[in-house]
Amino acid sequence: MPSTMQMQSISGIITQTHNTLGEVPPPLVGASINVINDKVYVFAGRLASSRKMTNHLYVLDLCNLRWTRHIPPPDSDKPPQARYFHSASVHDSQLIIFGGMGYSRQSTGELCVMDDVSVLDIETMCWKKIKIQPSLYSPQSRYAHLATVVDDRLVVLGGQDLESNYLDEMNVLDLKTWEWEMIKALDKHVGAYRSMATAVSLISKVEQEKSKEESVKAIEEKKAMSGLYLYTNSNFSDVNRELQLILSNLSVEDYSSHMTGSLMPPGLRFPSGHALGNHLILAGTYLCPQSQSYTIWSLDLSKLTWSRIETGSIFQSGSWNRGVLYKDKNRFLVFGHTERNLLEDYNHRQINFDHMASVDLEAFGVYDLPKTTCSSLAQEMGLRLLNEPAVCDFYIMTLDNQTIPVNSAVLCQRWPYFAKLIESATSRYLSFPYPQTVVVALLQFIYTDHLLTAQQYQPHILSQLLLLSDMYHLPRLCALATHALHQMLNMTTAPLIFETAALSHQTSLQIRALKMMIAAKKMIQQQQERTRTVSSPMPSSPQPSLTPSLSSEPRSSLFEYQANSASPTLNSFRSRKYSVGATPAKLGKSSFMQSEPDMSEQQQPKEKKKKKAFLEAFV
Repeated sequence: MPSTMQMQSISGIITQTHNTLGEVPPPLVGASINVINDKVYVFAGRLASSRKMTNHLYVLDLCNLRWTRHIPPPDSDKPPQARYFHSASVHDSQLIIFGGMGYSRQSTGELCVMDDVSVLDIETMCWKKIKIQPSLYSPQSRYAHLATVVDDRLVVLGGQDLESNYLDEMNVLDLKTWEWEMIKALDKHVGAYRSMATAVSLISKVEQEKSKEESVKAIEEKKAMSGLYLYTNSNFSDVNRELQLILSNLSVEDYSSHMTGSLMPPGLRFPSGHALGNHLILAGTYLCPQSQSYTIWSLDLSKLTWSRIETGSIFQSGSWNRGVLYKDKNRFLVFGHTERNLLEDYNHRQINFDHMASVDLEAFGVYDLPKTTCSSLAQEMGLRLLNEPAVCDFYIMTLDNQTIPVNSAVLCQRWPYFAKLIESATSRYLSFPYPQTVVVALLQFIYTDHLLTAQQYQPHILSQLLLLSDMYHLPRLCALATHALHQMLNMTTAPLIFETAALSHQTSLQIRALKMMIAAKKMIQQQQERTRTVSSPMPSSPQPSLTPSLSSEPRSSLFEYQANSASPTLNSFRSRKYSVGATPAKLGKSSFMQSEPDMSEQQQPKEKKKKKAFLEAFV
C-alpha cells in the first residue's frame, strides 16, 4: 500500500466523526464552549435563525454524546442575562461568565455591552450572581474579548466596546476575594477575531529540572512563573504572528521572533488556544481562495517549533466551526455539520453542534504529562527502603532464581493485586515470572511512585513495565511508562514500542509508532531510488547489487520483523499465551520456569544484523 494511502488510513483512526443526540443546540453565534471532566458546556449565544439572544445552557455528555438543555434548580440564582461573544472560563468546578453583548435593560431591543460576573457551580448546577465593588481596576464593559484563569485569578484581555473600538487593556480579578486588583495597558489590539490566550503552568518544567528537596522558596518561585500565552495573527495575506508570555506579575516576554518550523500556521479566524503538556494547541478557521477548512497546530514550548496536526480530509468538507480541548483524554473536539458549507457559516459566524469530530492529539506526541506526586527526597527514601533488608518481611523469587526481599506493607498499600494475594498466602515467598531486572524496576516504581532510575529507562524494561501496568491495573505506572516510551520513540525502537502498545491497549502510542515505521519505510525507499539512479549499470558491464540482502533474500513482513526484533521479554510474554480473561493469580510456578531466560542475556544482537532486519521489514 502506498505511503500516502497508509497515512490517510491512519488519519481515519486519529480523527473520528460522531453524530450527537438528544436536545442538540440550535445553530448559534458567539456562544461559549467549555469542557469540564466528561461534559461539554455551551452557554448563551445568538440564534442564527432569528437573531435572538439566548441565555440557555446545553450540556453534552461525552460518554454517550447526548445533549440536554439545563434547567436551573429552584434554589439557583437566575441565569446570566442573554448575551453573545462573552467569555466563559473554567476554575476548579466553576464556570465563570464575564462580559459580552446583549440587550439593554433600559431600552427594549437596544444593544449594550456588559461587565458583570456570574458563576455556574458544576457540582450543584446552580447559578450565582457575583456582586463586585467598583474600583480603579474595574474593566470597561466589553465583548469579543479574551479571558483565562491563572493562579486563582481571572485575566481579561482586550475586546471591543459598543462602538466596536478596541479596548487595549488587561484586567485581573481575584477569584478568592472577588475584587479587581490589577490593570495594565496592552501595546496592541487583542480580540476574539484574531487572538487567543491560554493559561500555562511552568511548574512541570521546574519539577523536571529539580533534583533536590523542594523548599518553600522554590514553590514560591514556581508560582511566580505561572502565566499565560497570548498569540495573535494579523494581515492574513502575509501573516504576521506574535507570541507573548505574560507572567502572573503582568510582565511580558516576547517570543515572536523565536518561533520556527518547516511549516508555520496560516492566518486563522477566531483562533482558540489550549495548553497541553509541553505544547500549545492552536486551532481555527483557515480561509483562502483555494481552500476553506478548520486546521489544528501544535507549538512545542521547549523548542518553540510549530507542527501541523494532520487530521486527513475530514475537515476539508462540511462546516467545522469551533474546537475545544478534552484534556482528560488528550483529544481535541471540533463541532460542526458535515453537510453544510464552511464559508457560508463563517460569514454568518454560525456554530453548528450536530456533529463532533474527535482528534487524538497523543498520536502526535501531544498529551498531558504525568504529575509529580512526591518530592525527590521522598523518592530517594523509597529507593533506600527497597535496599534495606532489615525492614523486609517478604521475598519475591524471579524467573532467573534470584530472591528479592521486600516490605509487604508497602506492596499492599501500593499494589492492589499483592494485597489480595497476601490475604490467603501461607508462604512468605512469591514466584514472579520475570527476570530480576524487570522485577526490580517494578519494585522501584512501587516504592517511589515514579520512574527515575537508569535501570528503568531502557526500552525493553519500559515495554515490560507497560505490559505489567495493563495486567495488574496500575494506571499510574501505565501513564509513566507510556510517557517514557513516547520520549524514546525512534526508528530503532518503533517496532518494539508498536507491539508493546498493541498488547497493552495504548492505541495512541501504537499509532505514533506506526507512523514512525511508515516514515522510515518511505525514507528507505527514497534512499533506494537515489542509489539506483546514481549506480545505474551500463548495458555492457552489469554491476552487482549494492544491497544484496534486499534484492536476493526473501522479503520479510513487518510482523516477522517485529517478532525477530522484539525483546525476549515480549517473546516470553507471547509464549505464555495469556488469555484476555486470565489473571496473574491463575499462573503456576511451573509455567514461569518454562518461559524465556533473562532478557538481559539475549537483548544485544549485533547492530549490523538489526539494521539488516530493519531494512528488510520495509521493502
